[in-house]
Amino acid sequence: MNRIWAIAANTFRETVRDRILYGLVIFALIVLPGSRLVISLSVGQEIRILKDFGYGAIALFGLLIAVISGTALLFKELDKRTIYVLVAKPVRRWELLVGKYFGLLATLLLAFLIMAATLAGTLLLLGGKADGLFWLTIAGLYLQLTVVTAVAILFSTLASPALGAVFTFCVYIAGTAADQLRLFADRMPGPVLRLAAKGVSYAIPNLQNFNFRTESVYGLPADPAKVWLMLLYAVLYAAFTLILASVILERKDLK
Repeated sequence: MNRIWAIAANTFRETVRDRILYGLVIFALIVLPGSRLVISLSVGQEIRILKDFGYGAIALFGLLIAVISGTALLFKELDKRTIYVLVAKPVRRWELLVGKYFGLLATLLLAFLIMAATLAGTLLLLGGKADGLFWLTIAGLYLQLTVVTAVAILFSTLASPALGAVFTFCVYIAGTAADQLRLFADRMPGPVLRLAAKGVSYAIPNLQNFNFRTESVYGLPADPAKVWLMLLYAVLYAAFTLILASVILERKDLK
């Protein structure tokens, strides 16, 4: 376990020094306060529009961080040849993968805290507040990206960073419409196509389980059952994805 935490800490230090991460966070800090210029056109709906715009911006920039960092995970180690040093030591490949994952989650958490604090401050300036639903929505967006990060790491063991990024973006887009995909699968002609489409729709992460934006924007009560489902789903899906990625990495020829 100590080896995993050491790898996670090293990954965190590497990613926070990455210029891409700084660029994304700085861009988010510019966009979120700048949204005040947009909402000035909608009198009486400023807080709702700011929340909706802010959540979307945080989700987008968090997604970019997860995809760019996650899909380049294995490529960087192979390119620098540091992976040969690591696996030559008493470090198993799955420990390397899990340690990298937790390091990326720590980086993502730091970026989320910065962006969420910026959005909360902007809300206060407009007379709004960062209530419980606000932080629940932020937590949902973060947990959503813990799943996406696991998917990005899985693709990093299978493809180049460019292809892995494309595949991860496709999974993210499909995951945000997983419920609609299941309805579409039920309408497929023939039992074979219907079963195949149904299987794909369940294999893709249902990212709607993490969505509390409507409740926060319109002040609706959040279902406690959905909160527990969100936590359980994130843990189980990320764990399964990392296990699959670890099996692939164990069998991968690193030469």
